[in-house]
Order: sequence, then C-alpha cells, then structure tokens
Amino acid sequence: MCWQASFWTDPTKAIEQAYLTTDATILDNAPNLGPGGSTAVTAILIDGKDLLVANVGDSRAVLSKGGVADQLSIDHDPGQPAERGRIENRGGFVSNIPGSVTS
Repeated sequence: MCWQASFWTDPTKAIEQAYLTTDATILDNAPNLGPGGSTAVTAILIDGKDLLVANVGDSRAVLSKGGVADQLSIDHDPGQPAERGRIENRGGFVSNIPGSVTS
C-alpha cells in the first residue's frame, strides 16, 4: 500500500512512510548531491481537532497559545553525543563547517 492511500486511515504511518521515501530518494541521489544533511517539520491539522507533528534534523515545531510558545517537537541535535552516535552508527557523519561573522 502506498503511503498516500493510507493517509486517512493511518496518517501517522503515512507521514513516517513519506519521510522514509524522501530519505531513500536523497540517499539514492547522494553522489550527485554531495555531503550534507536535511531538516524538516511536518504539521497536519485533521478535521480541526487532531494535530500531527513530525520532525527530522535540528528543526522544531512550536505552537503559539495566547502568545506563549509551546514546543511540540524535540530537535535532533547532532552536537549531542547520543545523536551524533546514532548518526555515525548508521554510516553517517557529523561535520562542523566554520563560518565567519561580520559586523
């Protein structure tokens, strides 16, 4: 069953499959894309009552309630030892590219 067809019956699984499909496409094209990473947040409101949120990378979903920020997801911070280990154990790598700041 393709993930689009299952969206209304199992939206959580459909979102997971969409992320996995995107990941596979990026990996298949890695030789042309070069080194790098990605970050994404998906938020879907269903029937005005159910909010599904997913994230990958160091991105964060935040909802404002009366002007107060409510964090809905947890960043995947490659600077943290556990996350770095998870990435490297799957054959990935974490690099820090220094930049410059001008005033």
